[in-house]
Amino acid sequence: MGLNLLFLGVLLLPWASALLVALFPKPLFSISLSAVFSIAALYFCNTAPLDFKIAYPWFNLGGQQLNLSFWANASAQLVLGLVAIVSFCVQLFSKSYLKEDPSIGRYYLYLHLFVGSMTLLLLTDSILVFYGAWELVGACSYLLISFWHQKTAAIQAAKKAFLINRLGDIALLFGLISLGLHFNTWQFSAMHGIAPALIGITIIAGGIAKSAQFPLMSWLPDAMEGPTPASALIHAATMVAAGVFVGVRVFDITGPETHLFMGIIGAISFLTGAVFAIFQNDIKKTLAYSTISQLGLMWMGMGSDASLFHLLTHGIFKAGLFLAAGAVIHTVHSQSLNDMGGLRKKAPIAALAYLVFGSGLIGLPLTGGFLSKENIAGYLYSNEQFELLGVLGVGMVLTSFYISRQFYLIFMGPVKEGSPNKDFSLETPIRLLIIASFFIWISWNPIEIHDSALLERFEVTIYHIPSFWLYITAATWVLGMAGAYLTRNWIPAGNYQLLPGLWPSLFRFIRWKSRSAQVFETQFIDRFVNGIAALQVIIAHLSAWFDRHIIDGIFVGGSASLSAGTGKILSRWQSAKVQSYWAMIIVTFALFLLYALFIK
Repeated sequence: MGLNLLFLGVLLLPWASALLVALFPKPLFSISLSAVFSIAALYFCNTAPLDFKIAYPWFNLGGQQLNLSFWANASAQLVLGLVAIVSFCVQLFSKSYLKEDPSIGRYYLYLHLFVGSMTLLLLTDSILVFYGAWELVGACSYLLISFWHQKTAAIQAAKKAFLINRLGDIALLFGLISLGLHFNTWQFSAMHGIAPALIGITIIAGGIAKSAQFPLMSWLPDAMEGPTPASALIHAATMVAAGVFVGVRVFDITGPETHLFMGIIGAISFLTGAVFAIFQNDIKKTLAYSTISQLGLMWMGMGSDASLFHLLTHGIFKAGLFLAAGAVIHTVHSQSLNDMGGLRKKAPIAALAYLVFGSGLIGLPLTGGFLSKENIAGYLYSNEQFELLGVLGVGMVLTSFYISRQFYLIFMGPVKEGSPNKDFSLETPIRLLIIASFFIWISWNPIEIHDSALLERFEVTIYHIPSFWLYITAATWVLGMAGAYLTRNWIPAGNYQLLPGLWPSLFRFIRWKSRSAQVFETQFIDRFVNGIAALQVIIAHLSAWFDRHIIDGIFVGGSASLSAGTGKILSRWQSAKVQSYWAMIIVTFALFLLYALFIK
């Protein structure tokens, strides 16, 4: 099979799969198609050159030929591999998790559309197609969040995600158009040099909403109203990953001001997400704020290879955490920590999985998370971003604290009521992700990654961290876990959010604005337009009357009558009768004599 044909297969297979699943909504059929896509995508990433490009003629615009161009560079291929792995595990997990749902066919359709949109976003080289794929990713997330549309909370969460993401989408649209005009090209691969800081910041601002970064972060916890496996896909490999990927895509063509802006937003989000993860009693909302925090850590990498590396490892262990959480929910039929405890005996695979995935989140040795977090620390140290390095240390303490305490509340302590529900189909994808969460596939050395065959294959830059940082890292583990042990029995009373009144107030403002706009339109704009129309009718009637009676009646008609009368009178002077001529001469002579007489 030719490489070009394989690429087209990878690009188009999810869309064809969505069509087939719509016609034949069978879970096993959908999973088989997903497996084919995953194998093809991983094979392509293993064989394709790191600067693979292909283009097809599209259309002419203003005399300029625009191509449907694609660019599978190293970063795109690496994230594509992540999408392939996570999407297959999610589809396999969903078969049993949603087996009782009557709309499971529609759910699988949405999954394929989601994967197809993300694949297009990763592989396109065109700014126009990139933005289109960006919008498709957002649309698919809306469909998945509102999948259980009979629930009011699901509909509200989907609307919230949709509206908040529109803010970022508008910023990205202006940023991408400005980028294309600045470089005089609509292809990322043809851009060379550094874009102005304002353009770069606008593009990064576009990714803030998609990655749920500060201050547009409140939609992601509410997105937990969707199915848990879909949350794994949204949080690990598609929706939120797109926000990080746009920073990776423009890293080489943006300057230090843009990178610093991205790092500052990431630092705020890293700490804010970690703090709010502590104050949640819903297992999925804790993981949602954890995602915000970890995405902030990627943003602290400023779109460099360090961000890309952590995006890869985070996608694995965060997808695993959500699937393990799904197994827990499947066991106790509740998402509240109040209903959990002692589940290590009822759900041993989920307990082991949570331990491994949580270790990756903390960044403990033997996990991929340890290697990628230390690499971000090395990047910050190499670029002398010591303030951000300090933020990283504080955030690592908070991360160790909230995930360790959550592990204890779910799996340790006294056993609470609940019916065990073990299912091999639920455990199989979790086992696959457990294996992928360890260091082996990255480097044979659990501490050192400079000899990593994977990172060398994709030309990912590795950053050195001084040895003293390892002592700081170990101290963050001890402090976090000690704090978790001391507060191990404390369960938050509710699920707290950043500025909880902001969204209701914003929504009320939008409704007020909509109503005000309607009143203004109907009472002022419509009346003004209707008045103008009525005035035009009156003017038309007056104009017609003036034209008919004044122009045609007096000026045109009167002139014609005068000319006709004058001509009729003068025509009598030309009768060709001699006696008439003599009579006219006599009359004229008589009038002349009278005139002369009166003058004297």
